[in-house]
Amino acid sequence: MTIARAQSAFLAACTALAATSLIGASAPPNPAATVAACGNSSLTVSHTAAQGATGHGSFVLLFKNTSRTTCNIYGYPGLDALNASGRILVHARRTLRGFAGGAHIEKAVTVIPGHWASATSEWMNFNPTNTGPCTFSKSVATTPANTTHTVHLAVSVSVCDLQVHPTVNGTSGNN
Repeated sequence: MTIARAQSAFLAACTALAATSLIGASAPPNPAATVAACGNSSLTVSHTAAQGATGHGSFVLLFKNTSRTTCNIYGYPGLDALNASGRILVHARRTLRGFAGGAHIEKAVTVIPGHWASATSEWMNFNPTNTGPCTFSKSVATTPANTTHTVHLAVSVSVCDLQVHPTVNGTSGNN
């Protein structure tokens, strides 16, 4: 056998071995990737009582899977502060974390039937620019991530630095 032929055979054997190893070492399937997104009728929306400390306010948006199938939520819920006429005063700024908590990363949240996902909303009770007063909403409108179903909640928030954090597992709004 010539050196060229031996090198060719060796290269072919290495290629075959590498292909076999790569196929055998493929990553396990991601269960979150196989679960459908929560639809408009999959979730009920509610909230915790508003809390306050050192000039800040917050509450947790709660999303309960009321369907019969497991579903995923990914990302930030929409949140708008509304006046008494139902007009938008301000859209909440989307941030990972704030004074009241939040998430460390944005990730898919798998919610089995009867269980919860949540997101923290927070604001400042004073104007951070001039330390003066802030306007407060009459209510809020929220839309769970990956849906188009907006729900109005009778909770008052300040329009000063209104934030919403990503959806997380459970009811704490934090991870």
